[in-house]
Amino acid sequence: MQKHLFIAVLLAATANFFWAANAIVGKVVVAELPAFTLSQFRWIGAFLILAPFGLYRIRRQWDWYRQRLPQLVGLSILSVTLYNTLQYWALEHTEPVKVGAMLALMPLAIAIVSSFFGSRRLSLPEWATASIAVIGAVTVISDGQWQNLLGGSGFSAGEVLMLVAITSWAFYSVFLKNTASAQIDVIGLLTFFVGSGTVMILPFWVYDMLTETVFLPSGGQWGAVAFVALFPSVVSLLCWNMAVRLSDANIAGLMVTTAPLFNALLTIVFLEHAVSSAQWVGIALVMTGVASTLLIARRNLSATAS
Repeated sequence: MQKHLFIAVLLAATANFFWAANAIVGKVVVAELPAFTLSQFRWIGAFLILAPFGLYRIRRQWDWYRQRLPQLVGLSILSVTLYNTLQYWALEHTEPVKVGAMLALMPLAIAIVSSFFGSRRLSLPEWATASIAVIGAVTVISDGQWQNLLGGSGFSAGEVLMLVAITSWAFYSVFLKNTASAQIDVIGLLTFFVGSGTVMILPFWVYDMLTETVFLPSGGQWGAVAFVALFPSVVSLLCWNMAVRLSDANIAGLMVTTAPLFNALLTIVFLEHAVSSAQWVGIALVMTGVASTLLIARRNLSATAS
């Protein structure tokens, strides 16, 4: 059991590491390649990787897909099209360390959306610890200068885009639970989401073609596209799914708290950007708040089950 738990934690941490690396690579690439173009080719690459393993699984269970086609396309838009594309767009306007702090709030966003759709509502202690995480995220975003936000400068376009992206993923997660079936092959479903989501990115890429001078990757950019297509898109998800299977969603969910830490360390090493002491404090608050909320939620669920 302890061995399985260690492997699960390692797998979940690996998934979060590559998701953090996605923000770093994205920050570098979007300085030269438009965000919509990067997103389009990332998911084309991911689909080409998944297609040999997933298409026949979709065909085998096509009746299920056909009956739920509008809902599944909607989930594709919420996840692949909106969430991931908006993250790259946000990186044109903000720093990876801030993106990481906001991404760590994802479990809280999912819990809040769930509470509005008839699922279990957050308890008062959960709201309290969630507030600690939110305070931490705002501290990272503002670099500890809360008065700048309160004084009218507000959030940047990047932070607003990330807020929309996180909300989109939260709705995707809640609706997926209500739509997907345990009998449906997960690789087939992932292939469907990636394929249809990639098609939905096409209008954004056309916009880049009409408004930007660069709308195709070139040179070393292809290496970056290959990296984000394989590791954050496919490897991370497989590691995450295996982590959940070896432990449970709560243990894997705790590892989401490593996202801002990985983002900060990768920012220092690869972007050579300093992370201020106020931002380190904010990162610690985010990690503490999210971990505490998930632990309280796990305890409440165990008490309810017993």
